[in-house]
Amino acid sequence: MKRVLRFFIMCLIMIGCKNVANVYKCNGLEGEPVYMFFKTTEEGYSFGNIIYFEEMNRAQLSDPYFTPKSTYEANIYKTTDGGKNWIKIDSVLNYSYYDIATNLNNEVYILRSDMREDFKFNLTQLNTTSGKVTNLKDIKVISAIWNDNNKVFFTNNRDTLNLYSLVKGQVVDSVQIGHYAEQGLSLKNKSYAIFSNTETSYLGDFDNTQVEKKLPVNPENMVKLDDDRILIAGNAVTDDTEILIVSYNIDTRQSEVIKKFKGYSIIEDLQSNDEAIIGFIGNIEGLFVAYDFIYSLDKGKTWQVEKLEDPNYYRPSCMVGNIVYIYCGGHRFQKMDLNRNQE
Repeated sequence: MKRVLRFFIMCLIMIGCKNVANVYKCNGLEGEPVYMFFKTTEEGYSFGNIIYFEEMNRAQLSDPYFTPKSTYEANIYKTTDGGKNWIKIDSVLNYSYYDIATNLNNEVYILRSDMREDFKFNLTQLNTTSGKVTNLKDIKVISAIWNDNNKVFFTNNRDTLNLYSLVKGQVVDSVQIGHYAEQGLSLKNKSYAIFSNTETSYLGDFDNTQVEKKLPVNPENMVKLDDDRILIAGNAVTDDTEILIVSYNIDTRQSEVIKKFKGYSIIEDLQSNDEAIIGFIGNIEGLFVAYDFIYSLDKGKTWQVEKLEDPNYYRPSCMVGNIVYIYCGGHRFQKMDLNRNQE
């Protein structure tokens, strides 16, 4: 009987250790992060905001129409131990970061707004080698931003729509485009986007030489699959309770459904690198969306579905190699080793 009890206790300890290793509460991080970038499995950066509200008197507290004055603080934090401890490396009042960002050559480019003036935006550039933070001026309101390992590209969502090229913090080119671009990526020195107009969303390029509107999926997310193919995800055209993962060849213009997730209506935050593809699929449950985590380690041939620590939190998230970091609320992180998940 004692042996059985001892074995049972050891099992509980092992399960507890596994949970502690997978989900942990971090120190030093204030407010809520909106974007994360991990340079290595240990070194990472978090961009987030804090809102301070002025104290209210009794009359103001009893007035349902009174809005207290608030002050925004935009902060950048750094970790060197995989997200357990964070140190604030930059802070500025009256600004707010957004989750529209990209990283190129150890530099992070992220959209920031001046909360004192409507529609006044700029890009913040963080050099993760030197720690220098630079604010780039005269940047339009951005709808999408990405890079091609050489330049940074972004599109605006107000006034005349353009595709901009950014090199070393300077806009070097701009081309007018017809429709709103929701996401973008570059393959073979050419940029593609999920465009949106008043009727539908579609895949196209910025030269208007290759427009693909006859896909089996309503495109919502896309990532690079390899040098010739884009991976597109979204609701099936014929069924909004089914998520499709589609491979699209930019040379042959042929598409192929490589995975179906039945019983899901939403997909978000598709990401890829040379080792893995990840994303989050979910459904509306009450006032929230409950998400599951999906991933592939073989270029989309097979997929796994995992439960999240908190299904209502799925971002910000970041992948470095086969390690995934997911912010799961309450200043907690869920860390996943995708290779270990396969064991």
